[in-house]
Amino acid sequence: MKLSGAFVASSLSCAVLAAAPSVSPQTARLIIAQRLGLSRFHAIEHADAETIRHINTYGGRQQKLFGGDDAARSKAHLLVWIADAEQDEATVIINDGSDRTQDFALSSAPSPSDNDRLIQDLILQAESLPAYPDPQQRTYTSNFDIESALPPHSKSVAYNGYLSVWRTDKTDGMTADDMATVLGHVNKKAAETGFSTTVVMMPRAAANSKRAANAWGIYDLPSKEARRENPEAVLSSNPAPSTSPKASDLEDFPVIVQATNKGPVRGILPTCFSSMDACQSRTHNCSSHGECKLLHKGRGSGADQETVDCYGCACSPTIKHVDEDKGMESKTKVTYWGGPACQKKDISVPFWLFVGSGVVLAFLISAGIGMLYSMGAEELPSVIGAGVSGPSRK
Repeated sequence: MKLSGAFVASSLSCAVLAAAPSVSPQTARLIIAQRLGLSRFHAIEHADAETIRHINTYGGRQQKLFGGDDAARSKAHLLVWIADAEQDEATVIINDGSDRTQDFALSSAPSPSDNDRLIQDLILQAESLPAYPDPQQRTYTSNFDIESALPPHSKSVAYNGYLSVWRTDKTDGMTADDMATVLGHVNKKAAETGFSTTVVMMPRAAANSKRAANAWGIYDLPSKEARRENPEAVLSSNPAPSTSPKASDLEDFPVIVQATNKGPVRGILPTCFSSMDACQSRTHNCSSHGECKLLHKGRGSGADQETVDCYGCACSPTIKHVDEDKGMESKTKVTYWGGPACQKKDISVPFWLFVGSGVVLAFLISAGIGMLYSMGAEELPSVIGAGVSGPSRK
């Protein structure tokens, strides 16, 4: 399959402006992960200003400061991986649902086995994320548009409702014209519905090429147990503990690093969920401050069903040992939680103590001031001046 990056880029858009820069495979992985919404699994280790600039330039659309109209945009994304392309260097072409595409080259092309490993790891990371809140079902509608833009017999799978992956190689027998036509249809659908595309073209590997150690760099992978219990708990693929900041700084604002992998529960959550899995997934396992339970069973069944089962979070207090006392017991600090996902601290008792104390103190101060004012306004009794007379006249 003879396919060049410049040919496909020109077929996708007429606005490829400057010459494509060349980045390392590690930087390309950070860019791809940022575009797919998987940057929380990929650490920035000793990233220089040039790497951060490339990630900010090619990492996809940045969210507005207070959200804005980003909530109405489709989160669907199509990853096209073209292997065995007859070209000199690996190329990545990106489009964010507009009439303008960007592309950059890789300084060295990893082996096909490394590429397959990266694709499978990206899929595992996407499947471990909680589902996007999408009341208007725009993400899932875009997935149907992606399927209609691809060849009829292509093997494209949507993961976690938003990520579609299509991989093709020389065994599919597609010519350069066929591939350009397919990518042109994809670009047109992306402009209509607003989903993003990332096209990776890898040159044909040499017959004696060997798999390099960590050709794409080191990143984190979610464990199978963590995916069942907590959708955001990750297990590092590197045996040595990593203390470097995560690339999730680029999901909200560029060049702002977040030190934690667990994000807060976002959006307005319902008080009842239809299943235990939905409760654990949407509430991030009750923010680790409780557990999902069956709050009440539905009434009726079949045609006479009135209500369905209601699953929700049962919050439990967090007890923290502050320090050891001289006596037999240790001092503890108890924190109570509330909210549909146990994500809010219950400060009702301290609040009412503070408000009550403030009201009582204000009442005492005002009563004291009023008492002093009323005492000073009273007239002196006439008995005090009765025995007092002026000097006698001589």
